[in-house]
Amino acid sequence: MMKGYFIDVQGTLIDDIERLPINGAIEFLETVNTQNIPYVVITNNTKHKSDEFLQSLKEKGLPVQTYTDPFSLLKANLPEHKVAAFGTQEFLNIVQSMGYELEYEQPEALLVSIKKEYTNEDYALMIECGLKANNLVGMHETSLYSKDGKRYPGVGAIMQMIKFAVNKEYKVVGKPSFTFYESARAMLGLKFDEITIISDDMIGDLVGAKNLKLKTCLVLSGKIKDENEILHTLNKSQHPDFICKDMAEVLEHFKKGEL
Repeated sequence: MMKGYFIDVQGTLIDDIERLPINGAIEFLETVNTQNIPYVVITNNTKHKSDEFLQSLKEKGLPVQTYTDPFSLLKANLPEHKVAAFGTQEFLNIVQSMGYELEYEQPEALLVSIKKEYTNEDYALMIECGLKANNLVGMHETSLYSKDGKRYPGVGAIMQMIKFAVNKEYKVVGKPSFTFYESARAMLGLKFDEITIISDDMIGDLVGAKNLKLKTCLVLSGKIKDENEILHTLNKSQHPDFICKDMAEVLEHFKKGEL
């Protein structure tokens, strides 16, 4: 049976504080490259243009060959022109460079990315824009945002808050949306049940992937520090197939043919 991998970045390949490769990350990528095992590095990057972020990973010593992020699917999910976008200044700059007009008085769509410094005033403006906009879009649906050793609400948590406040559904561009995973799957040419996804985000990445019949591997090197923080909140059917300390342990299982 063929096999391939979806590999997360933040908290999986690079740590959340120093932004340096996590133990075993470089070695795992070198191994699958050498053995011609198909994989896609899938990230919810929204702070850098896709080619720039990929280059930054390579400069850290990560020999990434295949990569995708939410920007590749943004146009398909956000056809509107006037957008109330929220996120870092870098994100807003990229959105404008893609041809969107920032509009917060009469927006056609609401677009939310991640930002550590969000305030209640920001959330209030998101709600006002959400009430006016016809299309609510999250760049991804991460449960937690890990930054400088602390855990903040992820985009998924923020979008759930907005949904409850304005009573409107929202779309997700990146992980764990079906369209994002389907796009990555097509890059590999494999079936979902032939792919294992490796990530530190149980709720934001793995549960959605599990629903698509992917095998799942939770690494405890990022958002989740201890499996006991999360497993008791899940149905048995949602539990990950593998739990590893970091990519070094993932590599050990790979070499044994277990993962």
